[in-house]
Amino acid sequence: MGRPEFKHGSFIIKDYSGRKLQLYERAWTHITKERNRDYFERLFDKIVETIRNPSQVRKSTQENNVVIYEKAFDDFYIANTVLGRAYINVVVNWNTSRIRTVYPSRRKRQKGKLVWPAKK
Repeated sequence: MGRPEFKHGSFIIKDYSGRKLQLYERAWTHITKERNRDYFERLFDKIVETIRNPSQVRKSTQENNVVIYEKAFDDFYIANTVLGRAYINVVVNWNTSRIRTVYPSRRKRQKGKLVWPAKK
């Protein structure tokens, strides 16, 4: 897939439930042009995979209408350096269906109410 092709300033990605999420070009520029985060340009496919097939989705502990989609990847690279297992977190405002930002982490997210998969 590579870099997203924006039409009318946004790119639509359907999540695991069929919800249409919007990634605005302005947000993508923020995600990829922030200091030391240009590697996300090459990870767009993993971001889409995180949205379509997350390991978990949790509510934000700071904002009611925000959720974080998370997925682990064993082959996470930054600047040609393999970090090994890392998690991609995609922050989404569920009220507007907008992707706000994306960030990596070394640990699985434990905080926030689990939205998906539902607890049994």
